Amino acid sequence: MIRQATKDDYPAIEACAKRFWEHAPFDVPYKDGSALFYMDIAYDHGLLLVAEHNGEIVGFAAGALAPMMGNSDYLVGSELAWWIEPEHRGGKLGIQLMKSLEAAAAANGCDFWNMIYMQSCMPEVVEKMYLKMGYELKETTYGKRL
Repeated sequence: MIRQATKDDYPAIEACAKRFWEHAPFDVPYKDGSALFYMDIAYDHGLLLVAEHNGEIVGFAAGALAPMMGNSDYLVGSELAWWIEPEHRGGKLGIQLMKSLEAAAAANGCDFWNMIYMQSCMPEVVEKMYLKMGYELKETTYGKRL
């Protein structure tokens, strides 16, 4: 089951965020409470969702919206995090969570939506899924520690 998150879900979402962070491409440890800032943004934008299995939160998705830089008449949104616990992958839950995030973005006036994947977490699988779902490669991001 996919549903909008409530603030009561924050501890379970942060537990998922900690496991998500283990796959993030940054060489710094997770600091408790760090995900709360992003959860609040996503919650305020109507883009904080949880995936439940047998009443337990087993994943979450978070996104944010902003006016498009080149034409502020349009809203562009981006996924901030999309995570399903590894033992719950392989079925349809991840796709349902992603489609629900897209639907929530559209319901909140989003015109263009972006999904991201990390090179460190199943990039070939996720890229293939995105392409199958109608996404096109738009940008590539490089990063370095300063």
